[in-house]
Formats: sequence, structure tokens, C-alpha cells
Amino acid sequence: MNKITQLISLGIFPVGIMLITITQIAQAQAPNSGNSQQARIFRPLKISGSTKNTPSTQALERPGAYSALSVEYNLQSLDSAIRTLPGVYTQMDGSQGAVNVNIRGLSGLGRVNMMVDGVSQSYYGISPSQYTHGQQPYSQFGSMIDPNFIVALEVEKGQLNGGNSINALAGSANFRTLAIDDVIFSPHVYGIRSKTRWGNNGIGYNGMLALGTKIALNSSQGYIGGLIALSGHNIPGNYKNGDGINSDEFATDSTFKQRPKSQLAKINYKVNDFHQLELSGRWYQNKLTRRNINTKDYFIKYNYTPFNDFIDSEVLLSNSQSHQDFSGDSLGWALRQGNSYHQSWAMNGFNTSRFSLHNIDYQFTLGSKLIATKYHRQVSTASTVDTMIRNPFSPSGKQNLASAYAKLKMDYQIYTAEFDINYTYYDVKGHKPACDAREKCFPEGAADFRLKHGGFNPGVLLSAEIIPEFQPFASYAYSMRAPNAQEAFFSNEGGASMNPFLKGEKAQTVQLGFNSYRPDLIITGDVLRLKALWYHSKLTDYIYSRGYILCRTHADDEYHRCLNNDDAFDNYDVNANVSMYIYQNNPDKVTLHGYELQADYDAGLFYSTLSYSKESSNQPMSVTYSSDAFSAGDISELPEYYLSLDSGIRLLDKRLKLGTLITITGPSKRITPSGERNESGDIMTEQYEQQPTIIDLYAKYTINRQIKLMFNVNNITNRSYSDALNRANSSAKISEKDQHTARGRTYMLGAAVRF
Repeated sequence: MNKITQLISLGIFPVGIMLITITQIAQAQAPNSGNSQQARIFRPLKISGSTKNTPSTQALERPGAYSALSVEYNLQSLDSAIRTLPGVYTQMDGSQGAVNVNIRGLSGLGRVNMMVDGVSQSYYGISPSQYTHGQQPYSQFGSMIDPNFIVALEVEKGQLNGGNSINALAGSANFRTLAIDDVIFSPHVYGIRSKTRWGNNGIGYNGMLALGTKIALNSSQGYIGGLIALSGHNIPGNYKNGDGINSDEFATDSTFKQRPKSQLAKINYKVNDFHQLELSGRWYQNKLTRRNINTKDYFIKYNYTPFNDFIDSEVLLSNSQSHQDFSGDSLGWALRQGNSYHQSWAMNGFNTSRFSLHNIDYQFTLGSKLIATKYHRQVSTASTVDTMIRNPFSPSGKQNLASAYAKLKMDYQIYTAEFDINYTYYDVKGHKPACDAREKCFPEGAADFRLKHGGFNPGVLLSAEIIPEFQPFASYAYSMRAPNAQEAFFSNEGGASMNPFLKGEKAQTVQLGFNSYRPDLIITGDVLRLKALWYHSKLTDYIYSRGYILCRTHADDEYHRCLNNDDAFDNYDVNANVSMYIYQNNPDKVTLHGYELQADYDAGLFYSTLSYSKESSNQPMSVTYSSDAFSAGDISELPEYYLSLDSGIRLLDKRLKLGTLITITGPSKRITPSGERNESGDIMTEQYEQQPTIIDLYAKYTINRQIKLMFNVNNITNRSYSDALNRANSSAKISEKDQHTARGRTYMLGAAVRF
């Protein structure tokens, strides 16, 4: 706790000095509103009667690689909804119960900063499987969040943006949950919001109920309010694909049946226009694949916004915890009654100042973000002490991050420049057990080692609103991420599998693109919004795992003979059964580049949204992704291209919406289910050719502002296909029956009530 206290003090001190300095400057500045009569050039005002100001339209009009969506009245799964965004995907794993966002082929802690209400997520899911090598579990990062609580998702790709960019190599994804104003209709004091969904073919049913209140306190816009929401699901776990084959034959079993429950509580206290306080708690409970999952997330947020352009401050303190308790021999015969625990403390504080000078509008943000995360495992019974040491189940370790960041935004007439910089320091530490006498490793004895490094990360975004139809932008960003405890302390061969020289990843990303806004394009009152861009990312010190065969002998002369002779296997100098998997930095550069397009046309009666992504990369494949090598992660390379087209019409005074969602997915890869290796020992992949075109139909009927009814038919043509980046595609079980893993035709009904 002493180290955490020091980190918090380090972050709070510069923010405090900044606030004192800005306050003094503001107090010394005299009002001068009547002395300047200079003409100002304003940007064109964007007005359209066809669409509301939604997160999606805001992202389309914002310069840079931003995407967003609203999911509050959507019957689609959260994975399906996210995959309609350009450059954004998900890592699907039905055994996890979590959402894992992929940005441009990168996913996991540090590569994508996944957040819920601005709080970074670091949950590491561990799902037992009886089909993998040694019954080792499937593992991956994610967020345990109930989809019924999500209102919107905002994604930032390949550019810096204050605290969101700390330990975020590819970008960030922030899920916004229900707020009081999402439950209560203004100016009511109380409100209720409820939603329910039922579906066949393995969807099951779920429901959510939220109660809220908001009571005015004084004439200065003060109020106190709160909400409490409860959600529950009943998910059968198995389903049928387009060929009518039950998923229990190729992907699932009886342990996939689940009944997750979740709760959300928030309290808002606004004293006046200056002070506002928010407290939030979110809880999740589930039993899935022979483990009990319990997560708890808390945060407290304070905003100070006096009538002063130099002060707009926010401080957010959060705590996240997760417990995974494994029953019996779910982790295999060698480990019993396992437990995995994770806890993260975080603080993010910043202030934004706004002022004008020589016809230039400035917005300056200065802040600090601190995160302290701990992972710990415990096993009640192990067959031997050596088994406990040489086992990659839930690697233990700590990761501390301390950062300071600044952002300056300058607006002059039609031009905007945004300059970002942050300094991030990481400290990853844990225990390395002693190596066996036959192994050459450093250090050979037991030791506590630390991976420490710090660096500056600059970025710039330039844009111009030349005309509404052409608003170009260009950006450059240098970003970094710390090694994770799961990489540094992976231990299938104990200390020999741990790399005390592992370095963090760095990325340089260049983006060029433009926004386009055109009202009255075809008919009066319609509007077209478009964002198109090209990006190129170059990654240094890319972290991935490789496999090595260990020499059996320890004598130096025999050891060198083993290493340098091709007949080592023939002479039994090596033991093919002793394979060491170790995470290392790739000596070669890894590049990601591609194109993204999103267009939204709305004419009131008719609407259509197009999303298209095309990407190429040369990412090396981690051997530990394979189901016969402990399944620590999964392939994250995006399909060669993918497209979604959401089109429909509005009838009955726009109360009835009838639409279709068309999805086209190009060639994609999967890890070979059999775990085949090439001559270098690297894991091999197989390519899926282009998947068939999938068509979903939906209808939404708004009876009044209180009641909405929804109906969906997914995969209406009942095509047999596989979702890209689905863990089931590479499972050991599917090698027995090579089946397509996606659902066949599925019907869903839903309703939402708010009053």
C-alpha cells in the first residue's frame, strides 16, 4: 500500500499545483468583454430534421478516427452490434461471458483500453475446458458487464485523447451505462425503465428493471437523485447452426448453460452549478463452465465547474474486483479447488481551461492517471509441488501505472489543431521460482523481478472544415503499453518460462481521412454523413509467445553439443515432452494498415448506414493461443474485409421501423484445432474463405414514448457459416467434427417500457 500511496501522491500533486495556478490567473484576469469588436468567422451550423443528435452522428461529425453506437433498444447481441463499426471487432468466446473489444486486429489489456463509464477494465477470464491439453482453461481479457445496462459505446482508434490513451496501444472503447436521465422523463421526479428479450435457438430470455428518482434541492439547479437496476438472464448455452447440428457436438456442453445476474446503483448529488458528486456500484454474479464468477466495480466522481473558463475539473476514483472459484477437478486432475482473484485501484484527475487570444480559441487539459492492478491465484490441492510451479493457470503478478498527460486544442476560423502528450511509467513485478537443475535460465535461483520503464507519448490531430462536404483531417500518434502479468509470469515450465527482459510494446500510427456532411442531398430535409480514412501502424517490440524444446543435460559441453547439433533428437539429448513457452519481443516490426468507411444517410422515411473495413497485417502468432498449448488468448487478426449495411423505412408517422442488416465477411483465419506447428515450431493457421452473406430482418414499433416493441429474425436464409474471431472455430472439440460455428435462423422478441 505504501507504493500505491506514493503513486497517488505523485499524480495528485501536479494536478493540485495546476488548479492553484489557474485559479490565480483567472482571478487576475479582468473582464474585457466590451473592448473587442473584431469580426469572427464561425463554422457552418449543421441542422437537419431527419436525425437526432445520437452518439453515432456525433462521432461521424468529429474529426479523427471516432466511432460510436447506441444499443439501448437493440435486440442484436452486443458482439454483433459492435462488429457493425468500422475497424472494430470482438473476440467471441461463449465460455467467458465477457465482452472483449478488438481494434484493428489488437485486443487485450494494454492494446485496447476497455472502459465502463470511464473506468479501465482489467478482468482476466479463465474458463475450464475438458477438451484442451491437460484440461487447461481458455483465458482472455474482457469486461463483465450486463448488456442490459449499456446505453452507448464510444470508440477512439489510433490517436491520443488524454487519459483514455494511457496504456492503450490501438485505442479505447468506453461503454456508457444507464444514468438517471436515461430512466426519468424530465421534469418527473420518479421514473421506471424496463426491457425484456426472448429468443429461440440458444438465446433464452432476459429482463431488466430500473427505478430512478431526481429531486430538486434549490433554485441553483441543485438536485439529489439515484437509480437502482436489476438484470437477469437465462441462457440455454447450446444452439443449432445453419445445418441443424447442435453446438454440443462441436463447441459447447452442459456447463455452458448460465443464469447471470447483475445489479447497478448510482447516486448523484449536485449541490449547485459548481459542485457535483456521483457514486456508482456495479455487481455481477454467474456460474459458467464449472466456475463461479463474482465481480464488483465501484467509482466516485467529483466535478467542480465554477463560473470560470479556466476551471472545469474532474476527479474519478475507482476500485474493481473479480473472483473466479473453480469447482472440483475443473482445472484437471493435477489442480483442485482453484481460485483466481483480481483487484484494481485507479485514479484519474484532470482540469480543462478555455480561453481566447488573438481570435484563437484554446482548450487546455492537464491531468494524471494512476492504476494499480494485482492478480493472484490459489489452489487448495495440487498433485505435487512441481505441478503447482509448472502450471500456467492464472499467472500472478502486479502492474502499476503512473502517468501525467496534457492536451491543447486550438480553433482558428475553420482550422483545428489538437496536441496531445503523456508520460507513462510502468512497474510490473512478480515472483520467479527457481529453475530446475537441468535448465539454463537467468536468474537460476528463485527471485522477485520487476519490469520498469517510462516514456513520452506525443500525438497531433489537424483538421479543417473547408466546406461541409469536405473536412479533411490528419493525425500522428506514438503510443505504448506495459507488459501484462500474464505475459511476464507465464509459467508452464516454472521460472524457465518467465522472461525478465520483456519490454513493453510501442506503436506509431499515421491516419489520413475526411468527414463529409451534406443536407438536402436528394430531397429536402435529408442528410448524408460520411467518414473515410486510411491508417498505417508500425509496432515495435510486439509481444508474442514461442515454444522451445529443452535440452536434458546441464553439463556445459553436453549442453552446447545439444544446441549445435542437428542430431540432438536422435541422441535423446532433448526431451520433446518438456516444451517451454515464453513470451518475447518480436525483433521485426509489425505493421497494420487499412481503410475504413462509414456513411449514414437519413431522409426521414428512408435511412441507411454503411460500414466497411479492409485491413492487412503481419502479426506473429502466439503458440499459447493453441488449444494444446494452454489457450492463453486467441487469434486477433481481423478478416481481410468486412461490411455491414443497415437499411430501412419508417411508417405510421415514423412509429414503425422496418429494416434489414446485411453482413459480408471476407477471408479470415483460425488457429488449427489440432495445434499443428511449422518447422520453426510456430503455431499454424488455416484460412476461412469469404463467408456467405448474412441477412437479418427487424421491426420496431413505438406505441408511444413509454412503450416500444421489437422483433428480429437473424440469419433469415439459415446459412451455415462461422463468425470470425470466435474461439469455437479453433477449439480442440471441433477438430473431431469440422462444423460451422455460427447460429442458424433465430427469432427474437423484445419490449421496452419507460415512464
